[in-house]
Amino acid sequence: LGSSAHRAVARQAVRESLVLLKNNGGLLPLQRNLDVLVAGASANDVARPSGGWSLTWQGTDNSNDDFPGATTIFGGIEKAVSGAGGSATLSADASYVQRPDVAIVVWGEPPYAECFGDRKHLNYDAQDPDSLALLEKLSADGIPVVSVFLSGRPLWVNPHLNASDAFVAAWLPGSEGGGVADLLFRTVTGEINYDFSGKLAFSWPSTLEQNTLNVGAEEYDPLFPYGFGLTYSDKNELTNELPSEVGDAYVEHETRRPSSSCASS
Repeated sequence: LGSSAHRAVARQAVRESLVLLKNNGGLLPLQRNLDVLVAGASANDVARPSGGWSLTWQGTDNSNDDFPGATTIFGGIEKAVSGAGGSATLSADASYVQRPDVAIVVWGEPPYAECFGDRKHLNYDAQDPDSLALLEKLSADGIPVVSVFLSGRPLWVNPHLNASDAFVAAWLPGSEGGGVADLLFRTVTGEINYDFSGKLAFSWPSTLEQNTLNVGAEEYDPLFPYGFGLTYSDKNELTNELPSEVGDAYVEHETRRPSSSCASS
């Protein structure tokens, strides 16, 4: 358990599952000699990218020490740039003293399992307004922003997409954060290290009302269709003005609670 061979397979799974949804201006892949700010509550945490059913039922109340040998996403980034003339600075709240060349913000859902993950609607921001504030702050400062979004499902994140120059749907990559860095950074000599190959296994909602979004439906109109996923050779430019208004029905902050059927079971 946890042998180098097993970790290599897990790292490969990370590389092959991540989906690139936005890469305006060809920001990615990054050179390794940059000064990188790594922000967000999930950047240096193993439990969040591991999700539910990891050591504990809900995947909560775990620390990094509970995952011996694991690498956080920040740890993977730090290893990628150190020794190549770059630097990685961890700042959960995106504050900085020296202006970075680029910011990588790692954010997303807390761990959950079964009905504890139930939500009333698709608006991600209702449960975590701080992440959007970080992205918008960095964007307003003129710093190129890479979003690494952790989630167990597609959610409506139009405002976050608008505030990001590049956006990666990372799902729940688990213990091998180096697999994320493998895709985000070039080799030391500047070539593409690994290209994105992941494709959406679910259609991505363009509006908050798209709770059902199935291929073949008469009014099928997703933001990103089933099977979508950019590679580094794609030149798609996603508008930074996606509709982002939220009605009153979608702004209440969610609390972590099970449905009655889940609680009774």
